[in-house]
Amino acid sequence: MTNTFESPAFGNRVRSMLKLDFYRLLHTPAFYIFLVIAAIIPAMVLSLAGADMSPPQSNSQYSANTPQMSMPEFDNAWQMIESTGGSAIADDPLDFAGFANINMLFIFAGLLMSIFVAHDYSSGFVKNIFTVHSKRIDYVIAKSAIGMFSGASMIVTYVLGTVIAGLLSGKAFDVNVSGLIFCLISKAFLMGIFCSLFLGVAVFFRNKLWLTIAFTFLLGMMLYPAATNIADLNSTVVTMLLALIAGAVGAIGFGAVSLRFLKKRDLA
Repeated sequence: MTNTFESPAFGNRVRSMLKLDFYRLLHTPAFYIFLVIAAIIPAMVLSLAGADMSPPQSNSQYSANTPQMSMPEFDNAWQMIESTGGSAIADDPLDFAGFANINMLFIFAGLLMSIFVAHDYSSGFVKNIFTVHSKRIDYVIAKSAIGMFSGASMIVTYVLGTVIAGLLSGKAFDVNVSGLIFCLISKAFLMGIFCSLFLGVAVFFRNKLWLTIAFTFLLGMMLYPAATNIADLNSTVVTMLLALIAGAVGAIGFGAVSLRFLKKRDLA
């Protein structure tokens, strides 16, 4: 007489993997560090708004020809989210605030993904979890889900930081409320593209965290212009639906790439 053991159903496997990964995420200090950073960024930029960042003037010809840095003057706190023109980035490439808006959170979500996956490999978690019962596709789905959750959580703390900093600095809060809401939801949906892309980078380099971080940051900066022009403060329900479709397609496409890397490369 032989005993046969049925493999756990797909839904049960994914739920189990999600519970495990969310538990680990919520007990990971890096997650809370990134949430705090996301809240500090708008406070820092708004507090420095209008400040002259250039060095003291001198009589040398070199100093006269050196590009000068300055912080733009914000008259509305919600400009930290996006301008109505489609981007908070100014024409000046040395404009620090242009790179410190909410779109930087896409890169932060990728960096958190890099740390999480690299730890999975260095600790032997990946090999152990696949030995027990999970499939590689379960791992991809769970990691993509916690990446999007982390990104959405950073958006929430970024908005809270913007509100508090705006109140303390006396900025205006006039805004198209529906446009703001649709803009923020669209940004959260677009996390599906970026988190799945960065997951592919992370599983490709496995436990080589420094390489994963370097390529995540490089790809993030290359895709930054696209992220800044997808949703603004005049967003509508159409913008939100387009972001949802783009996020879903990107998550599936880059998720398939991550799955292929997991199948083709060893787990050591």
